[in-house]
Amino acid sequence: MKALLADVTDVPDPGGLLDRLQGFRVPTQEEFVQSLAAVEPIWACVLLGCGLVYLLQGWKMFKILVVVNATILGVLLGTRLAGLIGGDRNMPLFAGIGGGLILAVLAWPLMKYAISVMGGLVGSFVGFGLWNYAAQVAGKPSLLEYAWVGALIGLITLGLLAFVIFRFVVVTFTCFQGSLMTVSGILGLLLKYDRVAEPLTNSLTLNVHMIPLLVGIPAVIGFVYQNSAVAKKAKKKRKASEGDS
Repeated sequence: MKALLADVTDVPDPGGLLDRLQGFRVPTQEEFVQSLAAVEPIWACVLLGCGLVYLLQGWKMFKILVVVNATILGVLLGTRLAGLIGGDRNMPLFAGIGGGLILAVLAWPLMKYAISVMGGLVGSFVGFGLWNYAAQVAGKPSLLEYAWVGALIGLITLGLLAFVIFRFVVVTFTCFQGSLMTVSGILGLLLKYDRVAEPLTNSLTLNVHMIPLLVGIPAVIGFVYQNSAVAKKAKKKRKASEGDS
């Protein structure tokens, strides 16, 4: 068990992606691409498979997916807190496990609040990304330092909408998260092939439009698919109830 944990903690992370996420900092395009290039094929396949579940079955399985998200968030928060406190070298492991269990247990009975948190986090990430994207496209780098405004707007908007338009927030955050995971898995696999690795890396790091398009298009497709599936199911239930009456 200790050897397995040592292997997990020694996974190379050249872009510092995990450190930045635990420090609640959004990675740059270069760091994101570097981290994808370092992902092992098996984990890229896991990302791809799990991403498709979030993307296409988010509303159908949202309770399970929210608990999974809460567990991961608890692990990140626990390890980050343990790193700040210090102490025994195994403290981050125990704190991560404890944080994951606590948030997983709390997420089930407090589902609506958990979804509000998930929606707020996704909204802040999207808002931050859109602000950065708009500033770069407009050629005004001075606006990048105010990207926190976009993050705050997204956080408040999706966080509060969870109490008003519940299904919309669930479908939105599962589609975005699923799209990001799916695209990351595909890119992680493609970056393993030498013939496409270099041109793909250049496109992802130099073209400001590439990553937003790669993540945004599948997210929109997933949003439409999930809403269509929900509407179709509701229509079948309505017809069944009318037939019984």
